[in-house]
Amino acid sequence: MTKDVLVTISGLQFSKDSGETPEPVEVTCPGTYYKKNDKHYVIYDELVEGIPGTIKNKVRILDDQKVEIIKSGITNTHMVFE
Repeated sequence: MTKDVLVTISGLQFSKDSGETPEPVEVTCPGTYYKKNDKHYVIYDELVEGIPGTIKNKVRILDDQKVEIIKSGITNTHMVFE
């Protein structure tokens, strides 16, 4: 079973070399949630302003200690948070 969800990600963007105050950034977009093999997934596409194409994102919650974010498309990244 899948569910339509609204994904909101917020954080701070800063440049360590500029000495400027961090700038808040927030992205909100539609996505899909599902559970498979006791793992939770959130899938959503991200548009980057001024850049053609999209970034496909998969957030996989493996357990209460580990989350993976996999980005593919105009950029490719695999991040693991423990």
